[in-house]
Order: sequence, then structure tokens, then C-alpha cells
Amino acid sequence: MKSSRTVLTLVLASASTACVLLKTDERIDVVVATTDLGAGRKITDKDITITSIPVSAITRDMPRKSSQVVGHTTKAPISKGEQILLSEVK
Repeated sequence: MKSSRTVLTLVLASASTACVLLKTDERIDVVVATTDLGAGRKITDKDITITSIPVSAITRDMPRKSSQVVGHTTKAPISKGEQILLSEVK
């Protein structure tokens, strides 16, 4: 009986630690348009900036470095302040 309480205590402690870790304010860099970009526009360094967002909001489609979009062409319009997605450039 004592060992099952110990195991339960360890499981609960691990679960609460995991919950605390998920609630951190950790942020990650993403690429954002600094100006309105029309469809078919080649992206330059002047067209983008790097900003940080919560890690919980990141998706695989979000470039984290300017080199991932600079020199690429927009497939559709991207508004000023909008995150640039890899699926929106070619």
C-alpha cells in the first residue's frame, strides 16, 4: 500500500510540474511584414522584421529567420504587421 502511494505522489508531482512548464512566458522569434506586400512581390530585408510570440502559438508554417523568406515571392497579399507563413511564399 505504501509503494502505491509513493508512485501516485510521484505521478501527481510530475503532472503538476508539466502544467507549470506549459504556462511559462517563453517566447520565440517569427517573421512579420513591416509593410503591405502585394501578391507576386519579392520580399526584401526592408519588408520584414522579427518579433516574438508565445511558444504555444508557433506552428511549423511560421518562419523563424529572415533568410527563410527574403528573396522569395508572395503568393497572396500579406498585410503590414501580419506574420508571414511559409505557405504564403514561393
